[in-house]
Amino acid sequence: MSKSAALPLPATSGVRPDGTTWISLGDPAKPPHMQFDGPPCAKAAAEIARTLNVAPLAAKALLAVREACSDLDTDAVLPGAVGELVETALAAMGERS
Repeated sequence: MSKSAALPLPATSGVRPDGTTWISLGDPAKPPHMQFDGPPCAKAAAEIARTLNVAPLAAKALLAVREACSDLDTDAVLPGAVGELVETALAAMGERS
């Protein structure tokens, strides 16, 4: 994933006194920062924020798996179907092999 294209993190979410929800990306005191309204419930807003926060960690783990499996000096062997799932996930995250 390109660092320049990455969203500012951490992502947080909350509910205003009127019941509307928000999602905030990055530190409001340090640009870049984004905040937007929605989704319509707090549970969905929290899940979106959690997913955004975990994406860079998941990408790093998948890259490590791919590297370990392509290194002939390791004992890491995955079935081809698992390797295809790793490649598909990395491609969805913007990584290319």
